Amino acid sequence: MYYHEMTKYLQQLHHYVQQQDKKIQQLTKLVNDLRTDVDYLKKQPYTNIERIEYKFDQLKVEQLDGTLNIGLNPTDPEQIDNFEVQQKGMNVNGVQQQLRDQLMKQCSQDINHFLNQDCIHYIQQAEKQYELTLDDPHRRHIIEDIRKQIDSRIQYYINAQPLTEQDSLLNKKQEIFELVKKDVENSIMHFLQHLPKDSP
Repeated sequence: MYYHEMTKYLQQLHHYVQQQDKKIQQLTKLVNDLRTDVDYLKKQPYTNIERIEYKFDQLKVEQLDGTLNIGLNPTDPEQIDNFEVQQKGMNVNGVQQQLRDQLMKQCSQDINHFLNQDCIHYIQQAEKQYELTLDDPHRRHIIEDIRKQIDSRIQYYINAQPLTEQDSLLNKKQEIFELVKKDVENSIMHFLQHLPKDSP
């Protein structure tokens, strides 16, 4: 009887030790996994983005056969001071550059779609407001003049955006699209407002 109880007790003890050993192995694996994750995170580049301040002058349009100055005109270096972005201390690493490139491509596609599809209707509505009538070539000239400078305007707004991998590119793209679209519309309105009433 005593021998039987002793055997049973040893079996239970052996089973308990096996369970504890299994649990220790699981915990050891968990600690190793966590250590690997911490080491990986330590090796990730650190990005320090300080506050960004920017300034730009009022948009200016002078004549129909000229250039619509939407933001910076890249061909005129004297205008750079009017479109300067203060980015002291900004460290743009590879990840940020990839995000900016993606954002630039997507924004450019959306704005060009707007210029191709909807912009001419906006010009026609603005003409009615100012009691003007332009022919289709003049409308196309305005749109193509805007298109030449649109990338620099998109780039301006992208550069003013602190980006992280956690940001929604869709939200950023929509925000930048609305800003650039508003600039385009304001430029068209300003252009037509200063156009002589007897213009073709």
